[in-house]
Amino acid sequence: MSLLFRADEALGPQYGRNFGGPDSRIDLRLETYVMKRNVLLASILATLGLAAIAGPASAVTVVTSTPELAAIAREVGGTKVSVESLAKPGQNYHQVEAKPTDVVKVAHADVYVRVGMDLDMWADSVLRAARNPKVQEGGPGYVDGGRLIKKLEIPTAQISGASGDIHVYGNPHYWLDPGNGKVIAYEILLGLRAVDPANGGYYNEQYTRFAADVDQNIKKWEARLASDRGKPVVAYHDEWIYFYTRFGLKPFGYLEPKPGIPPAPSHVQNLISSMKASGVKTVIVPDIYPNNFATLIAKETGGEVALVPYSVGEQGTTTYISYINAIVESVKKALD
Repeated sequence: MSLLFRADEALGPQYGRNFGGPDSRIDLRLETYVMKRNVLLASILATLGLAAIAGPASAVTVVTSTPELAAIAREVGGTKVSVESLAKPGQNYHQVEAKPTDVVKVAHADVYVRVGMDLDMWADSVLRAARNPKVQEGGPGYVDGGRLIKKLEIPTAQISGASGDIHVYGNPHYWLDPGNGKVIAYEILLGLRAVDPANGGYYNEQYTRFAADVDQNIKKWEARLASDRGKPVVAYHDEWIYFYTRFGLKPFGYLEPKPGIPPAPSHVQNLISSMKASGVKTVIVPDIYPNNFATLIAKETGGEVALVPYSVGEQGTTTYISYINAIVESVKKALD
């Protein structure tokens, strides 16, 4: 029998699979073995998980759903926190599969930071299974990074399965506007002060420093793209509205015919024709997506592809600011 098991098996039948049901052929001895195996493996995972997330003995443990949130949490928390993201760099945030080790991490977290706006709903089962009241919604360590964000592209038409990957609360990729990076940082600041009030002054100073750094860089980035304001651009996936709004670019179209639906040759050909007719030459593609169609579009239109990092941690980026900077520079090069 394989030692691989699902999270719901390890957590018990109340979370999913019920061994020994009416149609089961598993006898009592095998059922007992499975139960003992799961207890043993869960114990091992707990030990490994705790070792993985452990930082300094006095550190506040922060778990986030994405690397961008983790990068901002490190800025605000400084030396007082240990931070880990459940999603890894280069992992499509719409398609994360939670693991038993994720439950362990959240179970021992002091603060949990999520994107919200139904992007990281895969984390809901992790939060429930972790049974950590501190980071449940309403708990002192629960942080919704999008709570105060001005939401864009909130759907007004009726949504169905044919609509593609539409988010009912609006476009959730708000961190691509660096101004929203400060909003996320403020939410994290509130969470850290709630669980660690003794270090509230330190977190305030860290937040102030980070916000000032973002403001300084926003001026630089806006100046960098100032001559390109009003230019239309094409992107692979509909995730750029916050970036466009910040820097004055205009969405022209997407390689995906609908969000989350892979490009079809006929759609790409129609897009090429429209781009030629309108003189559009720039295509933004995060590096997790295939770029064969984008390369074809650039060739046919005489344009350029901006291959940008999808996550903090890719293309040499290590911080939120270096991540946004890499995107700005790649887009600028393609626009020129």
